[in-house]
Amino acid sequence: MAQKPQRGEIQQMQQDIASEIKRDAPSIANGVFGNNALHPDMATVSNQQLDQLYLNAYQRNDRQWLMAEAQRDPRQFLQVTDRIGVPDPPLGIDGKPIPPQAQQDQVAQQFQYQAMQNAAQATPPPITPPGAAAPPGIGMPTAAAAPMPAALPAPGPQPVQMPLPIPGIQPGTL
Repeated sequence: MAQKPQRGEIQQMQQDIASEIKRDAPSIANGVFGNNALHPDMATVSNQQLDQLYLNAYQRNDRQWLMAEAQRDPRQFLQVTDRIGVPDPPLGIDGKPIPPQAQQDQVAQQFQYQAMQNAAQATPPPITPPGAAAPPGIGMPTAAAAPMPAALPAPGPQPVQMPLPIPGIQPGTL
């Protein structure tokens, strides 16, 4: 039967683990993040320098660099744009930026084109009188024909359907 460790032993074990982590932490951090002295591309940049980089990018209309920065560190991007006075893009109901008007128009045109195609496919062919020749292509199956929509009830009041009487039972006696 194993003996339960005493309270002092548990505290000693916790201290041993903590000191081992403290000894290993610098080498682990160096392995993960590297040594800044060996990596000249990793340097601390002041807010003023960063603001100037962003201002220069906005002035030369370098959208590619700005979008890369926004994806790299979105929080930093928003902080810098707030400091230099660039307004945030307007947000839609879903919390995402509203696309430019040109992109909205393009999407609307695509929807309109698709709606016209759907309407053309749903339009029944003209009725030809008996004995008359059908125009070419009428009555021929199409490869990508969409199914016809279900018929909707006619607008206005609908007739009330009453249950059929049961033989031998007077209505209103139940």
